[in-house]
Amino acid sequence: MAGLPWFLLAGGIVLVVVGALLGGLPGRRERRRRIGPRMRDADIVRELNSAPPLRAADLVVLAGFACVGVSVFWRLLRIVL
Repeated sequence: MAGLPWFLLAGGIVLVVVGALLGGLPGRRERRRRIGPRMRDADIVRELNSAPPLRAADLVVLAGFACVGVSVFWRLLRIVL
């Protein structure tokens, strides 16, 4: 039980690295939104509302950050209590 925060930290770091590698694979790039000064408000709203869904790489990185956050919070909580 005492080593669990360290395992969470290590697992979180591994997940962040794996997610970054998955996100960098070729063929997984999305087009970048171009919002210019001459666009009408309706065009800007349409561009912002057409956000792509979360990809698997995004979810893996998010899970990694969650593991790291829980690990840090757990250690800080043990220091305070």
